[in-house]
Amino acid sequence: MPARKALADFARRALKAVGIRAMTKTVYGRPMRIPVAMGHLRPLLFDPAYSPFFNEHDVMDALATKIRKDDVVFDIGAYHGVWALILARYAREVIAFEPNPGTFKVLSETIAVNHARNVHASPVAIAATSGSSDFWGTGSGASLRQGQHRALRSRVRVETLDTLVEDRGSMPDVLKIDVEGAEHQVLTGARRCLAHARLVCIEIHFDELPKFGADFSMIETLITNAGFVEIMRSRPMRLGAEDTTRMHVVWERRSEPRSGG
Repeated sequence: MPARKALADFARRALKAVGIRAMTKTVYGRPMRIPVAMGHLRPLLFDPAYSPFFNEHDVMDALATKIRKDDVVFDIGAYHGVWALILARYAREVIAFEPNPGTFKVLSETIAVNHARNVHASPVAIAATSGSSDFWGTGSGASLRQGQHRALRSRVRVETLDTLVEDRGSMPDVLKIDVEGAEHQVLTGARRCLAHARLVCIEIHFDELPKFGADFSMIETLITNAGFVEIMRSRPMRLGAEDTTRMHVVWERRSEPRSGG
């Protein structure tokens, strides 16, 4: 692994040295500039479509048919920004939240090389309370909780969604959440946002939820009490088999919120 990383770092430096900052790939049916900073060099250089890092077309299909051109989307756990860029094709504005410092730099580069003026990056972790917290790991599995492959630690700002919208003066119409087990915490700090939102898409992490004192039934109860009904669920495929540790669920508002929850 150290040798592969060293080779990848060398290749990135070589590409940047000759002025190659990003390469154009087909992502979800349309061109997207993928920055060399992402580091996935084999698919970046040799695969015509950047599918290894966007393989949830069924989930995006469900969202694309529901998002309206004047919607504001909050992408919570935006990672490198591929989802944010796709969502921005259909919405007025996307706010992409990514607290990991190294990943945030790549997210910012993705936005910059695509000249995505309706996508804005925020280096903030979203949770049930505001403050600051240790953030563990560096890759797509980084989390507010320590884990086996999360040796590196950084200190990050933490906010609730409801606190953030007070400063913004506008509410999200669509919530997309991928936060490695902190799903219920995000929703707990987003009561006002849920009262306004029309669509909620969450990647459920069954093995990580208990680290935050939650389970899927708690998420279902909170979402249902906020006036949503489930319109789709999908499990991702990993190495040709269904990944039983994860599931995407999309909810749509169908009624006024019920009391309680």
